[in-house]
Amino acid sequence: MRYPSSLSRNFSEPLNVVREMLDAVCKATHATQLIPIASSHIVLDAFAMGRAGAEFIESLAEQGARFVVPTTINSISYDRLVGPGAPAGDVLGIHGFQKRMLDACEYMGAMSTCSCNPFSQGISPLYGQHVAWSESATTAYINSILGAHSNREGATAIASAITGLTPSYGMHEKANRYGTLHFSVETEVGDRSELQLLGALIARRANGGVPVISGLGALDDDEAFGFSASFSIIGNSSMFHICGVTPDAPSLQAAFNAAVPRPIVIDSRDLDKERLRYENGQARKIDMVSVGAPHASIKEIHQVVRLLNSRKVNPTVKFVITTNRGNYAIAESSGLLSMLLEAGVQVTADRSCFGCDIVAGKFAYRAVLATNSLKAAYSAPGTREVDVCYGSLSQCIEAAVSGAWAPGR
Repeated sequence: MRYPSSLSRNFSEPLNVVREMLDAVCKATHATQLIPIASSHIVLDAFAMGRAGAEFIESLAEQGARFVVPTTINSISYDRLVGPGAPAGDVLGIHGFQKRMLDACEYMGAMSTCSCNPFSQGISPLYGQHVAWSESATTAYINSILGAHSNREGATAIASAITGLTPSYGMHEKANRYGTLHFSVETEVGDRSELQLLGALIARRANGGVPVISGLGALDDDEAFGFSASFSIIGNSSMFHICGVTPDAPSLQAAFNAAVPRPIVIDSRDLDKERLRYENGQARKIDMVSVGAPHASIKEIHQVVRLLNSRKVNPTVKFVITTNRGNYAIAESSGLLSMLLEAGVQVTADRSCFGCDIVAGKFAYRAVLATNSLKAAYSAPGTREVDVCYGSLSQCIEAAVSGAWAPGR
């Protein structure tokens, strides 16, 4: 079967380009070898890749490229339950390119997970495995929480999925995975939103190093991935250790494999200062609530239903939960989805996080977005005409019902 292509121009030997991509990374990083990988996770960002990306990936499929390791796909630009162009329309004209890339990757053998949180779908590399995963939050989670090995991949993840190989540098080398700074948390860290503040603060101060964190207890899956997401969006580190929690840090000595440095103390004042980067502490009317960046787990969806407690969303507020189709299906079969829809909450499947349908020109004024995601609070103002209120899930629910944000820690 020949893959149907809508190429408007021809690429010269695209399979050679894949090999050249890996060779270029080896040269840039001084990697001396390519090593086998167990899996890959690829980002098909139509905003960044556009027509050229669609044509290149289609050309790979047409010339016989196939993914030789299990390969998952990140969230995409539209809700797959309603298809490209609906309900808000293809405002920026990229949904067609997005679908072409998705179709080509599915043809080459990718699993159409379409989620920035594949871990909530039960997809997790094993301890010690080498993988090539895009999406920065997944990389930090893989290295730190799971103890597998991955660098922060980009387009090279596609090359690795096709070849089953990745350059051996960075987080694939044991010597680079030891701690370089010690952070001592000497304040109580409350809910998930405060954990994300901590992750952002540590990433900024780590400045590309590998931080080792003491004074922080065990995290559940949502907390760990939320921490990883905020850690990754703010800094360029690919790994952290939490002493006594993460697998490569049973003790401070093990995490550093050397003398333990003097700790950098983090207290409540530090967290309060970090909060002011994303939330100005003012009560104000809101236009939208966004939950699910990274994609909401079924646990978080259940928490939204519980906190709403049969109340309805204020008619002046748009409330959107972004998740993947797996969790959407669980919410639907369990009755959670119907309760959310009845309350006035929109739930999307496989769509990119926090984008929703706030775009330039959607409102006649600068809209106000409330979210419990630091990733969204940091990123949304750079891509959307919005101001942000950042806080706990409980604060977001109360804002959705009342139509106004009530600041507070």
